[in-house]
Amino acid sequence: MARWTFEVYKHLHRETDVTVFGFPTDPNTCYALPHESSSWWKVCVAISRIRGIARFDEEIWLRALLKRLHHFDVVHVHNRPQWAAMLRRMGYRGRIIVHLHNDHLGHWTPEALNALVPKLDALVVCSTYLGQRSSSKSSALAAKTELIFNGVNAKMFYPNEHLRERKTIFFVGQFLPQKGVLQLVEAFARVLQVHGDAKLVIGGSANFGIDKETPYIRQVRERAEQIRRKLGTEIQFLGSVHHDKELPAWFQRATVFTSPSLFQEPFGLVNAEAMACATPVVGTNRGGVPEVLGEAGVVIDPENIPEYAAVLIRLLADPAECRQLGQAARERSERLFDWQVIADRWLLFLWKVKAMGGLNDESHDSDRLVLK
Repeated sequence: MARWTFEVYKHLHRETDVTVFGFPTDPNTCYALPHESSSWWKVCVAISRIRGIARFDEEIWLRALLKRLHHFDVVHVHNRPQWAAMLRRMGYRGRIIVHLHNDHLGHWTPEALNALVPKLDALVVCSTYLGQRSSSKSSALAAKTELIFNGVNAKMFYPNEHLRERKTIFFVGQFLPQKGVLQLVEAFARVLQVHGDAKLVIGGSANFGIDKETPYIRQVRERAEQIRRKLGTEIQFLGSVHHDKELPAWFQRATVFTSPSLFQEPFGLVNAEAMACATPVVGTNRGGVPEVLGEAGVVIDPENIPEYAAVLIRLLADPAECRQLGQAARERSERLFDWQVIADRWLLFLWKVKAMGGLNDESHDSDRLVLK
């Protein structure tokens, strides 16, 4: 969410005034956007840890910001649909956009979704799949739903065929059961029976940027060790991979990238980043991933290990198909996921939202949007 906010609004700095409100952020890692907070953040953290009153921490946070929020045309809320009703109860009269990157509405009842509709001006989703999770239960909310994809920095993630390695399969993501890492290792054991010189590189950790062994990670490593003893091939575990400094080169090295998520991925950003590097992607048939890949990737059922392995075996044996998929992936990424493309679409959407009327614009420059 932080990356989306930074990448889109940095492209729109001439058209929008943006302020990010959040808890204090490490200045060495925060993105270069105006950032404000409130001294109440410590109280909110304390309350969130107290059983029985933890649910009040978000309302306290919003009330602490409310005086400043009244100066903004639009409040852009990431992943907190319940904040729309809170802000309306507190008297905010500007436009409210709720932007979902995860499935925070799928469990809501039709009645709750319909009650949300008058509280917001638009619901933005990152995939058709994610939008259908709520719009299928509320036609009124469907009418306010807008599809805008997540994006990729095409200057950071780009093809470099000089780095491309032969028969290297790469995975990166959270090292969790729902990401299908164990299924990938099992499929790789089958790959080695045909391609004995294939390599598997696994990047990521259970928590973002924190390398800590969990029972699941131990299980995967133990299975990898069994494969090494039986077949003589060692699976490489990278641990945490720095997104900007290290990840592009790993995509560029890979013959194939694969992320076999077992759960319904709302989007699957790593697939789009691999595509930008012209790396063939073997993705999952879950959630929004097929939308991201289109015809420029291969979709498999990650729980069907023989099918999964057969696709990897085929691609490792066919450099021409890999080149064709890689070229199609890069073209699709440039056309649909480049941050400039996303920013241009977002700006048109913002002006459409503002044109709905009813904003408290008395002190605002009519040529610029002012957003939280």
